Amino acid sequence: KNSTVDATTFWKVHGEEMPLLKELAQRYLVTPGTSVPSESAFSLSAYVARKERARLSPENLGYTVFLKDKLQSSSE
Repeated sequence: KNSTVDATTFWKVHGEEMPLLKELAQRYLVTPGTSVPSESAFSLSAYVARKERARLSPENLGYTVFLKDKLQSSSE
């Protein structure tokens, strides 16, 4: 039998038989819709962490990138 079933359909049908595997599949088979947000975050972190701001702690750099990204996405 040569049939193709996508992962969503498979786990809807067989999820109750294998709940632990279903949970793992839901966690690890998820793919992002686009890579743009992650690329944007890396570009943003490179900008924020430039030489003039080299004294920022890793924690503060993370907070700064997070806040700047959220402010940019909310204004779009």
